[in-house]
Amino acid sequence: MIRSILFSFYALSLVALLSGGAFAGSSGHEDGKKSHDKGHMAGMEKFETKLADTSAFGMKGDPAKVSRTITVEASEIKFDIEKIDAKAGETIRLVITNKGEQPHELTIGDPAYQEVAREMMTHMAEMDMDMTSPEHAAQHASAGNTVVIQVGETKEIVWAFSKAGSFEFSCNMPGHPEVGMKGPIEVN
Repeated sequence: MIRSILFSFYALSLVALLSGGAFAGSSGHEDGKKSHDKGHMAGMEKFETKLADTSAFGMKGDPAKVSRTITVEASEIKFDIEKIDAKAGETIRLVITNKGEQPHELTIGDPAYQEVAREMMTHMAEMDMDMTSPEHAAQHASAGNTVVIQVGETKEIVWAFSKAGSFEFSCNMPGHPEVGMKGPIEVN
């Protein structure tokens, strides 16, 4: 009898664990995991749409049109450059090496773009998503203004500054820009 009760208890516990701890009931509500996943995906789509448009500050550059290369070293928690100056119409290659002990990223954008990128990274952290995953990096590949750099890696961005203005480069990993891992880009 006790063995039967224990077996039933363990079986129910296993079912609850595998179903995310909640069951669909007569109220018509989905279990917590499905609802969480739908909300997460809707949130990511909102960010992806906003981050796809870089027209306010430039576009992915043609490597054959690069006028100069700027090397950038990322470490804990800073970049070794303070500012980037460019001319409208100039195409620059940024070569970024991560000499730090944790992953970093470098994103080029205007202040509004950087704010959305920071919100997305915070959302990803809250959802316990891997901000350094190949899928996340692939989301940025078509726009070309962001690279995720693992420890010891070197990556590059080729960027065409199509118009004059004040922009930013930033590591938008949660907490990094707030402690200074960002800088101005002045395009004249």
